Amino acid sequence: MIDNYTFNETYKRFEPHDNKCTYCGEAHMRSMNDCYFVPLFVTNDRTNIVVYRSVKYSKILIGIPRCASCKDIHEKASTKGIWIAVGCAILSIVFLIYNFTNFHPLITIGGFFATIFGAVFGAKKLTDTFIANQDIYTQHDGAETNEVVRELVIAGWSFTQPTA
Repeated sequence: MIDNYTFNETYKRFEPHDNKCTYCGEAHMRSMNDCYFVPLFVTNDRTNIVVYRSVKYSKILIGIPRCASCKDIHEKASTKGIWIAVGCAILSIVFLIYNFTNFHPLITIGGFFATIFGAVFGAKKLTDTFIANQDIYTQHDGAETNEVVRELVIAGWSFTQPTA
């Protein structure tokens, strides 16, 4: 299955031969820079002693073909989601600071943490929503539909970086 890819030594990544966009299924990529390169990880060695933990892993980048239009949609949705989440977080923090004397200190501290948590996860959710409204896959969902990525995940590779 990896036969459909060429390993680029300069960038240390697998580049696809197929140029049909995975995200919309209609257009074709014009440049290798339009691809989304999903990182995959596999654990090579894990040491877990009472006072010492270590993990050694390998990482590969697999190119998912993407047209310029889908790349533009992904980038604009991400930017828009981040700006909206940051704007809401700023308004929430301003509200907490303005009403600092009216709230119990624990409520204010909890509000700050809830605001940060909401901004981080809200930006991700907003980005996914904006992309779904354009009737294309999100970057992660498109990568999961790729046949090579699915086979590597079945073989033990993961989307998440291993930790000690």
